[in-house]
Amino acid sequence: MKKYLIISFIFISTGISANVTFDIDGLEHCGFVSVTGTWDNWSGWGAHTDTNMTASIPTGSYEFVILCTDTDIPSWWDNIWTSSETFYAPVQGNCWNGNNEYPNYILNVSGDMVVSYCAGTCAHDCETASFCGDGDCADNEDCYSCSSDCGSCNDLSYNLVWSDEFDGDNIDESKWNFEIGTGNWGWGNGEHQYYTSRPENAFIEDGKLIIQALNEGYQGSNYTSARMTTKNKGDWLYGRIKASIKVPSAGGTWPAFWMMPTNSVYGGWPNSGEMDIMEHYGCNNGEVSATVHNNLYNWNGGIPPISNLYNTTATSEFHEYEMEWAEDELNFFVDGIWIGSYSNQNSGSEQWPYNQDFFIILNLAVGSHFMSCNTEDSLFPQRLEIDYVRVYQLSEQSILSGDVNEDDSVDVLDIVMIVQFVIGNVNATQQQELIADINLDGYIDILDIVAIIDSITS
Repeated sequence: MKKYLIISFIFISTGISANVTFDIDGLEHCGFVSVTGTWDNWSGWGAHTDTNMTASIPTGSYEFVILCTDTDIPSWWDNIWTSSETFYAPVQGNCWNGNNEYPNYILNVSGDMVVSYCAGTCAHDCETASFCGDGDCADNEDCYSCSSDCGSCNDLSYNLVWSDEFDGDNIDESKWNFEIGTGNWGWGNGEHQYYTSRPENAFIEDGKLIIQALNEGYQGSNYTSARMTTKNKGDWLYGRIKASIKVPSAGGTWPAFWMMPTNSVYGGWPNSGEMDIMEHYGCNNGEVSATVHNNLYNWNGGIPPISNLYNTTATSEFHEYEMEWAEDELNFFVDGIWIGSYSNQNSGSEQWPYNQDFFIILNLAVGSHFMSCNTEDSLFPQRLEIDYVRVYQLSEQSILSGDVNEDDSVDVLDIVMIVQFVIGNVNATQQQELIADINLDGYIDILDIVAIIDSITS
């Protein structure tokens, strides 16, 4: 049986081309292998590998799935999808659309690389797992596997730097502020509630933070609730921000777990950005969303922002909502399943204002201009329950060390690598970018070269 392999990708961003070599295990029985993208409104683009399984691909982020076609089926070429077995993304890897019928492999191309993985999940037994050897991958190799012996090379080492487990008797006001009142024009959204710091609206119960919305007359409003922030008590640049949350179910409720800029260095909203890790409208009990706002994408005369939607049991069970925030991309997850991303296109602060400190907000609003259903007063009180909030970052030692080549020493070799990054001869990986940004200003430039030289000579 003659074997074929066609590689076609759907790309999100493009740049300088890189050579990507594929080492796919577990496809020995396939007569025809398609590595093909799912469209999802992206523009299509294709690349074919050479005899060494290497394709020249513009740098950027891609999504794709694998089809194993039975070429013994008559006229299989007329409908490859119905003649094929779909291999889903590996359990040990990251999925793009892990919540739909075709979970996709994720591929970030920043330079020449080898991509090795087992085609399929652990439900598809691989004949071998030798493609990753002892599990230690080469620096330019991105490994995914259905074997527990071979993990992912590109896992970054994040450490817990801040959390609130809500284990005390009272809300820890060394970590949280309360915002009071109705804001301007109902906090800019036409919201109907009055935010308070009263224990009726925010309290600790059974190891959880409860933000409770009440249907009551108060200070000229018909509802009360709470809005809590970490501003100037917890502010971060980059990291993984997550919380375990159960949201209310009544129509008209609008809970959110989100982040706003501490100093708004690019000006007022939306110029300095907003990152919504989780929002839920009570009109749709099963749907949560993650959204970004900025000068380019906003509801204030810009391009309407695109929300990454996910259907889950949000109102009846706790789920973990997470944002992974890096210098080049925001990724959003529900229970570890990737639901969407937003990439830095290097076009300035209008598109990417997310290179400054942000703080966390937890709130439960009632009503808004955006609400598509009436508020169900008879179902109040309504509760937003938070089991924990956690922030992870790459360790300060790793970021500040300047040990770009990770040989456990900072020397002239690291200086040479940073110089190559600055002049554009070499594309840095995400890990290298974080380590090479010595002064933590969000850029790799001459200032980092000066800083590392100073650290070596001092």
